[in-house]
Amino acid sequence: MKYCSIVFLLLFISCGTDKKVEQQEEVLFSASKSFPDTSAADPSWSKENTLVYHTISEPDNLHPTNGSSAPRGEINLYLHMGLVAIDLKSQEIAPSLLKSLPAVDSSGLVYTYELRDEPKWDDGSSLSMEDIVFFFKAVRCPLTNNPFVKSYFENLKEVRPDETDPKKFILVMKRPYIQNAFFLSDIPMLQRAFFDPKNILSKYSLSDFDNTDFKPDQHADLVAWAAEFNNEKYGRDPASINGIGAYKVEKWDQGQSVVLVKKKNHWTDHSSRPAERSYPERIIFRINKDDNSTMLEFKTQTLDASCLLSAKNLMNLKKSPDFNRNYNSTFIPTYHYTYLAMNEKPDGVKRKKIFDDARVRKAMAYLTPVDQIIKLVYGEYSNSCKRMTTNVSPLKKEHDPSLPSIPLDIDKASALLEESGWKDSNGDGIRDKMIDNRLMDLSFDLNFLATAGDWKDMATITAEQMLKAGVKATPVPLDVKVFIEKARTHDFDMIMGSWSGSCLPEDYTQLWHSGSWSSGGSNYSGFGNPSSDALIDSIKVTLDEKVRTPMVMRLQKMIFDDQPFIFIYTNLRRAILHKRFGNCEFYSERPGILLSHSKLIGAMNKDDFSPH
Repeated sequence: MKYCSIVFLLLFISCGTDKKVEQQEEVLFSASKSFPDTSAADPSWSKENTLVYHTISEPDNLHPTNGSSAPRGEINLYLHMGLVAIDLKSQEIAPSLLKSLPAVDSSGLVYTYELRDEPKWDDGSSLSMEDIVFFFKAVRCPLTNNPFVKSYFENLKEVRPDETDPKKFILVMKRPYIQNAFFLSDIPMLQRAFFDPKNILSKYSLSDFDNTDFKPDQHADLVAWAAEFNNEKYGRDPASINGIGAYKVEKWDQGQSVVLVKKKNHWTDHSSRPAERSYPERIIFRINKDDNSTMLEFKTQTLDASCLLSAKNLMNLKKSPDFNRNYNSTFIPTYHYTYLAMNEKPDGVKRKKIFDDARVRKAMAYLTPVDQIIKLVYGEYSNSCKRMTTNVSPLKKEHDPSLPSIPLDIDKASALLEESGWKDSNGDGIRDKMIDNRLMDLSFDLNFLATAGDWKDMATITAEQMLKAGVKATPVPLDVKVFIEKARTHDFDMIMGSWSGSCLPEDYTQLWHSGSWSSGGSNYSGFGNPSSDALIDSIKVTLDEKVRTPMVMRLQKMIFDDQPFIFIYTNLRRAILHKRFGNCEFYSERPGILLSHSKLIGAMNKDDFSPH
């Protein structure tokens, strides 16, 4: 699933400079970048059709529905398949286990699906309506331990098999919603015979699980089934991890690696959909959190690919002729962005009434050294990184290009601060103002994540710039847990962080609706009024993209004028793949690379290691 969620990307500082020749190809701002297959394969390259992928963390588990970690979701892409998926190339929803995308009626509530004939489970049985009905019941059962996935099914009212065609079924939704068409993307299908051999869930209906009066814990058979379904073996024991995808788990060495092996004679081997074909015989997810040893593994060609190397380390690697000879690599824009958020609804007790004035918030934007920050993080590859001007990525169709970036301008910032009553009345170099009969300095905490040195450096240069206008920002490092807690409870003045995003249409409720501020949600700044709330409520039920896009642009203008955030830049993914693999393509959408599509050069004739 590709929804907006908070992430804190571990960016790193550039030290030194890069050769200009290496970055001419980096400047293009697009959602994908491909490299031609090498025409000069090195005979010393490994001929083993095993792709070793670098990752920095371990999955919480590999259960098809019970889990939420990013590594779990990425690995499950190769073990499982969903009804629909995100096409990383087109950045659109595409049919996966379906013949085509579902047909939707004029109400936006009724979706008709048709299963493909080819998909088969490992026991040779075909994907069937029995599996589909079981899947929806298993996800919705109150006793299954899958809160992350379950929340996306709240709008589902009914699953209705087609009485005339065993391959067709209908989903009836409770309300029109822009995410109805893709809420199933990349959620693994489940085999009823494997997860429910006694067919326990056939006794219950979705309406049972939707009924608040239903008491699931009073049904012994349901309790027993759910306890078995939630058993951790289905997420950790390779023999119990069952999926319809092209790979299976061969071995999981805790804290070290997860090894996937390609299934023999899988139904996708001769698929008419090229993206489904899988080439590596094995994919190894190797966990390495140490930057120095990861660098060494790339220098020794122990690792084949990564999308998680730090910016600093990739820039350093790209200075090496050996690295460039052996690897394709690039910085590619993502839908994630880095920002500064201001508390525009301070209580006046814990947090001073500073950013409740839009003029002050705008002044802070004029005092943020965005270009310097980008240069700090991406060095000679800064041209690959675009400034953010709104809450919508420049990669998306609904982005409003007419909204200008706010330049560094101390004079304009000072004029706005003067206009809003912030002056240096006592000559101590810090502006002040009488608020609630008290003289208040224009000083505040700037919270940032203590996860990597670049956050500290970005906060420091921002504070140094603000001080030039008589504004005292004190950088305060926080661990992730404390950072999030302070943000959700509005116990902050200004915070620096990153949000993740996706190519899919966004429901802006989570980040920008005032209800998400009052409920302790993710609207940290407190942006919102009845007009913006009504617009957000309309956007999420407007299915026609041509009608919805101007609405999203109006919301961007509201946010731009209110200035709750200082949008800094679009984060860049650091992508690497060894040149011994062809079909090299990197994507803005997560996870950034389709490992199964990487094709060993000469793989069709292993005795002939020449490119083809």
